[in-house]
Amino acid sequence: MSAVQILRKSVLLFSKTLCHLPEKAAASLAAGAGLAAWLAWGKERRRIESCIDRVYFRLNRQIPAPVELIVRNAFVHFSLAVCELLRFPTLTAENLAARVAFNDRENVDQALAKGRGVILALPHIGNWEILGAAIAHAGYRINSFYLAQKEDELGGLLDHFRQYSGIILHDRDRGGVKALKALRAGEMLGMIADQDGANNGVYMDFLGHWVSMPAGPANWSLKTGAALVPLFSLRQGHSFNYRAVFLPAMAEEERGSHNEKVVARTVRLARWMENIILTDPDQYLWFYDRFKPRHEAWITAEKKRDGQMWHGNPRYGS
Repeated sequence: MSAVQILRKSVLLFSKTLCHLPEKAAASLAAGAGLAAWLAWGKERRRIESCIDRVYFRLNRQIPAPVELIVRNAFVHFSLAVCELLRFPTLTAENLAARVAFNDRENVDQALAKGRGVILALPHIGNWEILGAAIAHAGYRINSFYLAQKEDELGGLLDHFRQYSGIILHDRDRGGVKALKALRAGEMLGMIADQDGANNGVYMDFLGHWVSMPAGPANWSLKTGAALVPLFSLRQGHSFNYRAVFLPAMAEEERGSHNEKVVARTVRLARWMENIILTDPDQYLWFYDRFKPRHEAWITAEKKRDGQMWHGNPRYGS
């Protein structure tokens, strides 16, 4: 048995143990593990502190708390989120209804009533996995994409736990047709809106950094006529409870080409996400190095080709 297989079995065994613990005991254990990681993982702690400090400085925003406290709470929050994922086999509709309070749910119900499907756009804040599961267990048909894990045992662990969420999952590389049919049937399609958008994303400033943002939420909503509903969740204290908020569906752009509308809609999404992240930075996924240079060669080539992709001027990479 390989080391990866042993690790996978160990994670599944630990998950089984966590599932048998009372909720408060599991939360206390996870919070303690997060504090221990914060103390021990000095290099990552300093990287995140520097990143957060740079973001607020570049945006000329007042940081809401000492950066050291924000990062400590971020470690605890992420540890709790991992614990929640490992306890996914215990999910029930009743448990999720008690833990996740929906605010402004009428916004998504009104969007669904139009019959053209709804695209849910959310950032990596709070617990997006729990939020999706809560929506599914509340009786909504919600679809989402996943990146198929091809070679290693450990890579499939996330997909293993997601099967308990109740979300209808589609392979990101091959599931586009099924997701499109779901929208046409009036269902929901959840999309993470702040991850790397690759070469065909929208290049723009996000949290003070020049990055590629996913064009998918804007592109799919414009092409299908589905409503684009932003939403997010926030943890309440150090518990397993959340407040989830559904915003009104985004208004249609009045003019412009398709590409111009994609850029405008993506920029509006990004500005909304920035505000949520900067208000509650301790619940954002700073552990993923979002601002690591990823497309420098491609951006340089585009600048040389027509000189249009300049810092501060959003541009559709397609």
